[in-house]
Amino acid sequence: MLLVGLGIVILFTHVSGIGCPIKWLTGISCAGCGMTRAIFYALQLQFDKAFYYHPLFWMMPFLVLLYLFWGKLAARVQKIIAWTAIVCFAAVYFLRLFSPDQDVVVADLEAGLLGRLWKSFM
Repeated sequence: MLLVGLGIVILFTHVSGIGCPIKWLTGISCAGCGMTRAIFYALQLQFDKAFYYHPLFWMMPFLVLLYLFWGKLAARVQKIIAWTAIVCFAAVYFLRLFSPDQDVVVADLEAGLLGRLWKSFM
């Protein structure tokens, strides 16, 4: 079900030209911004480019496996894993968001649909 849902989202964003729905709506990149490109580069063994697009690309296979076996883990282990992933993604996200040396994660409120609507009504 997860892969089917992911496939539908990818197909919709590709056909519509939206790209990232969160960035399209808000103008702010999400915490997973660059992950798809990073995984594609990792599959091509271009790890320098994969790391550039998202430094946590290497976590995805583990997170998919964890998702598949989540019910078999103790509740305490589930909490530790979930909080570890949340903290890692949040830390990387904010470092990238406020780093002037990169252009993958951006915050441009006027570029998002909400910003454009706000600007047109004001």
